Amino acid sequence: GFRGDGARLPALCSLRGGADAEAGAAADIRRNLEDVQAQVRDAAASHGRGVPRLVAVSKLMPASAVQAAFDTGHRAFGENYVQELIGKAPQLPDEVEWRFIGNLQSNKAKSLVAGVPNLAVVETVDTAKIATA
Repeated sequence: GFRGDGARLPALCSLRGGADAEAGAAADIRRNLEDVQAQVRDAAASHGRGVPRLVAVSKLMPASAVQAAFDTGHRAFGENYVQELIGKAPQLPDEVEWRFIGNLQSNKAKSLVAGVPNLAVVETVDTAKIATA
């Protein structure tokens, strides 16, 4: 993501392999999420604005990474791919506020809505056909 000044915010986590990955991932996610939240708060304050909602994008991240961020108190998550979201959502708490942020094809709209009961927003409705699917 980008800050208001165009600088890139750090990723909450990166994919790593091995047994140590799980152990270190939760700590990395907590630390990185706190850093990003502080940067967002500072940027908002410096521009005289309220703090916006931070949506953590779970693109290609395992459900365990989303769970680690959820465990820190974060609730808003975005996903780019319908199949990824349909696969992750049942593995995570119902309190997760899912936002679909990818390109939604009309033939996948119904499966997205049916497969993710806690879907809060579809950010990418670009045709009437998708809106009524």
